[in-house]
Amino acid sequence: MFTLTGILLNIIDKSSYKKENVEVDTKAKLQILVEIVRANGVKVKELHTISIPDSKIALYKDKISKEVSVEVGIISKQFSFYGV
Repeated sequence: MFTLTGILLNIIDKSSYKKENVEVDTKAKLQILVEIVRANGVKVKELHTISIPDSKIALYKDKISKEVSVEVGIISKQFSFYGV
């Protein structure tokens, strides 16, 4: 597990869609702006969209534009975060 810390910009509510006549639910997602310091000292900002379990949505509803820390795991060769 890792902790990702940054400014919470947006919460994308969970939803559903139809795929081959089957209703598929999606998870809620957080959009977090993270400041990264590169090896040469330059600071850059990266936007990460992180899916979170339904049970954790309420933890972030009142935190828009504030700094948050989210426990995450990493998927794939290129970093994709998901909330745990």
